[in-house]
Amino acid sequence: MKHQLNQEQRLTWKMTQRLSQAIEMLAYNGQDLVRFLQDQAEVNPLIEVSVTSPIPKGGQSGSLEFVQSVQEKSFHDHLQDQLVESAIPSTLLPLVQYGIDSLNDHGYLDITVEEWSKVCGASLAETEEALSFIQSLHPAGVGARSLQECIAIQLKRDQHPMYMIQLVYDHIQWVADQDMESIQDEYGISMEEAKRAIEVIQTCHPRPGIQYSSVKEDYIVPDGEVLKVKGEWVVRLSPWNTPKVVVDEEMYALSNEHQEASAYLEEKYQHAKWLQMAIEQRKQNMKAIMEEIVKRQVPFFEYGAKEMQSLRMREVAEVSGVHVSTISRAVRHKYVQSPQGIVPLRDFFQQGLRMRNGQETSTEAIKHLLKETIRTENKQKPYSDQTLSQMLYDQFGIYISRRTVAKYRESLYIPSSTKRKKRG
Repeated sequence: MKHQLNQEQRLTWKMTQRLSQAIEMLAYNGQDLVRFLQDQAEVNPLIEVSVTSPIPKGGQSGSLEFVQSVQEKSFHDHLQDQLVESAIPSTLLPLVQYGIDSLNDHGYLDITVEEWSKVCGASLAETEEALSFIQSLHPAGVGARSLQECIAIQLKRDQHPMYMIQLVYDHIQWVADQDMESIQDEYGISMEEAKRAIEVIQTCHPRPGIQYSSVKEDYIVPDGEVLKVKGEWVVRLSPWNTPKVVVDEEMYALSNEHQEASAYLEEKYQHAKWLQMAIEQRKQNMKAIMEEIVKRQVPFFEYGAKEMQSLRMREVAEVSGVHVSTISRAVRHKYVQSPQGIVPLRDFFQQGLRMRNGQETSTEAIKHLLKETIRTENKQKPYSDQTLSQMLYDQFGIYISRRTVAKYRESLYIPSSTKRKKRG
């Protein structure tokens, strides 16, 4: 028997308590970070937390603007809690963790499986397995990549007939229009079954993530500000996003005089020093990420949503020297104030679509054009999705299919042409 030595690269998951805390700190917004440090100060007598500006309460004014809003709190935590109770293989855990980080607040996957596998250095088969695991979590529908897939996952979970799943993928517009005759003819079922199919599908939740959202703050406090200074766009981190940990050196010095306190204070001192380093590293990462976003999105800050540029996390990672997974965590639940209003950092990362002239445009820009086109239509003769697809190509050199137009239109909460005509 001939022996061979094979080298194989596999994902492994090793995490110390400090690494875990560093990842948590990166995901915190400014307010969460201060609260976390205050909790640390309660158990470490050497730590004092210093914030140059107090965290504003709802309704207070300051150097940055505050807008009434609702922030999601527990959706991602809910998914992470399920990982603890699951028998997930250790080799699959980092992939699943990254996938959960890449879900938006509605529960949909924000990246492609190909991008996901490339970032994590995993095979497509492993990544598909990780996606299947996420889609098995609660709430049903989480991890979907489209509205149709989201509803189909819920239907499969409840073991509904296959024709309902086919209806969702092939003719979801019939459900919206309650076209029972077409459904009956297409699938060879009774009128009662067609009616039941519509009722079941309409009970499915189109945005499963928001079922687990809760009010965290009455007001959003931006984590940074983008403004023009002497003709250049610059980033300023908010003061409450850059708190400082002050170490009581005098108390630490007591460890030399009191042997009993020596080991205890030494441990607390090392932890305090590590916190200082971790906060500084977080600040540098946030600054680097925001500065690169601003550099790539100047047209947006100058002219608004219609000029949003296509941008991928890996592009920012290559320039800023920050890992893609770090960027994914760093931008979650964080906002920046700009001349265009307060914008979630995640919104600056847009999939690109090549236009007729060879340039790329972002999905956000396309949605803006789609919204403006529908806004100016004749309400008695609203444009069909196919007509909108053709108009985008003729007027702007942008080709997207009728199905993609419908997908974007639904994400903007704009009804179909039939419904728009009825309203008009």
